[in-house]
Amino acid sequence: MSKEIVKKSRLEKLEALRGFAALYVVFFHALPQKIYLLGINVGAIFRFGPEAVIVFFALSGFVIKYTYERSADKSFKYYFIRRFIRLYIPLFFIFLLGYLIKCYSEGALASPEWQTLLGNFFMLQDVISQKPNVISATYMGNGVLWSLSYEWWFYMLFYVLVTNINNLKINKWVSILSITAALTYLIYPFIINRLAMYFAIWWIGVRFADIYIKKEKYTIQAIMPYAYTLFAITGILALNLYIHFSYTKVYSYPLVAYPFIELRHFVFAIIVMFGAVIWENLKWVGFNAMFGIFKYLAPCSYVIYISHHYLVIEATYLKFLNNKVIEYGLYIVFMIIFSYLLEVVVYNKIRKLLIG
Repeated sequence: MSKEIVKKSRLEKLEALRGFAALYVVFFHALPQKIYLLGINVGAIFRFGPEAVIVFFALSGFVIKYTYERSADKSFKYYFIRRFIRLYIPLFFIFLLGYLIKCYSEGALASPEWQTLLGNFFMLQDVISQKPNVISATYMGNGVLWSLSYEWWFYMLFYVLVTNINNLKINKWVSILSITAALTYLIYPFIINRLAMYFAIWWIGVRFADIYIKKEKYTIQAIMPYAYTLFAITGILALNLYIHFSYTKVYSYPLVAYPFIELRHFVFAIIVMFGAVIWENLKWVGFNAMFGIFKYLAPCSYVIYISHHYLVIEATYLKFLNNKVIEYGLYIVFMIIFSYLLEVVVYNKIRKLLIG
């Protein structure tokens, strides 16, 4: 097998995981917690939506590192414009969709919720019902938008680090930054230390891309130096859960809220990192059978993720069918069509008009 075929195969696996994670989040929000089949609760399989977002973070780190290194122009202007356009153009349409749906439901021009809209525009949003000291709620109740604020600031922090710190020292500085943020999180959790702490998860993808670009082998030994960073943060978050356990009685869904959700995210991040290395060394046996088909959703996975709250979860226009399976099946089909048109057709045309 040629090197180009192997390279394409590996990158296609990333695409397949991206498409799978996006659709999985839809099922996480759409399906009830309990679905019994032959006396077994198969609904439990779809209770790991937060973990799917962690997969997104790691994949994003890989893609940003990979594309940055391949880019001939490494100026901030070039980097910023492309990140801005990629994230914001589809998002503007989703903001508009959310507002129009609200206008329709109220039967008149609704309040655009300017304060929340600005909070989301400047990427300061998070889920108020799940985390303390949040600056802005997600726009129009679209909860998944919380992760976009993390993504955006990860992009900016990545550029600052790679352009100001020597490559031989950068992993050390990421570890210092994220562990320090985790320690301050014990005292006062807020947007800055939360983002800096989660940057450690995003950096998993950067480390994997670095190994890939250098054509080195993925081994446990190769990732252990960075694994210690994740272990340290996980230990700190376990202590945070112990200290602030009373907060589990504050939030309605404690398993997806502070202080449990952060620990849950980092434990899964460790599983993702080691699991990927082990599966790579097993030649990805069974991967294509399980996830291969989802690569076809990858081109529109971003819009699937940010639109499904309106197009599936809150959709009611097919309620007259009186069949939940058919109703939600059609919602998902229409969502995929909408996502394809927006992300593949409309977005690409706008991008070409703006940057060629």
